[in-house]
Amino acid sequence: MRTPLALTLLSTLGLSAQTSPVTAPPVTAPSEAAAPATPAGPSLKWRGALWASAAASDRQTSDGSLFLRTDDAGNGQLSLDGLQVGADVTLTDGWGMKFTILAGQAAKALNAATLSSGTTPAETGSIAWPEAMLTWTGGDEAFKFGRMYSAMGMEVLDGTQGLTASRGLLFTYAVPFAQVGLNWHHAFSASWSSDAWLYNGEDRIQDNNQGKTFGLGFTYNHRGAADRFVTLMAYSGPEQDGLGGAAHTGAEGRKRSRLGLDGQWVWGNTTLVWEAEYAREAAANAGQDITWSGLGAICKYQLNDRWNLFVRAEALKDTTGIRLVADPTLAKSDFTSSPNANLQASSLALGTERRWHATFTRVEARWDKLNKDVLDRDGRPFQDALSLTWSLGTNF
Repeated sequence: MRTPLALTLLSTLGLSAQTSPVTAPPVTAPSEAAAPATPAGPSLKWRGALWASAAASDRQTSDGSLFLRTDDAGNGQLSLDGLQVGADVTLTDGWGMKFTILAGQAAKALNAATLSSGTTPAETGSIAWPEAMLTWTGGDEAFKFGRMYSAMGMEVLDGTQGLTASRGLLFTYAVPFAQVGLNWHHAFSASWSSDAWLYNGEDRIQDNNQGKTFGLGFTYNHRGAADRFVTLMAYSGPEQDGLGGAAHTGAEGRKRSRLGLDGQWVWGNTTLVWEAEYAREAAANAGQDITWSGLGAICKYQLNDRWNLFVRAEALKDTTGIRLVADPTLAKSDFTSSPNANLQASSLALGTERRWHATFTRVEARWDKLNKDVLDRDGRPFQDALSLTWSLGTNF
């Protein structure tokens, strides 16, 4: 359910008449008479990105996955995380279209999270369509309709636009990747704006025609700066509440409410991005409500035009294990998906990036920890893991 949109304004082309020297009155030659303004035809702009990574850990799990890193490939092998190709189409009178096709590990993760009206992924494989939308921009208003990336979180699915080498806990377990529906953006001023969303549901591409998720967001851009902002978002709607045969769908599922506070602040050579999430699902059969919450921040310091350093710190609390159960190692533990799981995961990553214009390489050391024991491939209990990640990518 990714239906993003790109908005572009169409300019008109005019031919201005040539005039004689200043000393003479303006004269226009018959052959040079100004023609009526002719609207420019539709235009197309292509874009692309490619990124890959390799990661190894000091903990070997039974299935070979990385502990608390579901979306990252392990075993020290270089894997294609993502190949993204998109097109922005400018039509007329403020109308446009935006399309993006995604391949690789990121596409597999998106497809796995994208549910249909049933309990199985609506799409499978390593090809996904995260964006396919119609857009309109006019004055202070902008609309998107179709498949689009979710607005939640401090990290994005495009690895070339990220700051770190790996995916964080909140990106992997706390927030949805995409949605299908409508987004209305309104600018009150250069500093204040609002967003409204109406969509099928989180990570859902098929509409069950019985329930919708509704969201509101307010953004403050400090003195109108695009790189200094704070966004508060709230969502509520019927969502799937479980996995497999225990899942409910659409309007028949539990009502889920979310609050998110995201932001970015850039001063000098330092960039700080942050995220705070809280979500609650209504209990089934008068049982305990399901909740999860998290905090995270990434700080990047630019040493020069080629090198920078980064650090990311995160914490995620999952009362019933409903989110962390996506980790294969945790899924095999008897404390997940239970009312008293009370799981708490934390992560710290340190690394550096080297850039050559649009091309980069990153090296990162990461530590992940859970508050309860899980078992490695040899049946030995552990609670934390150290991993090393190397990534590289480029935009074109």
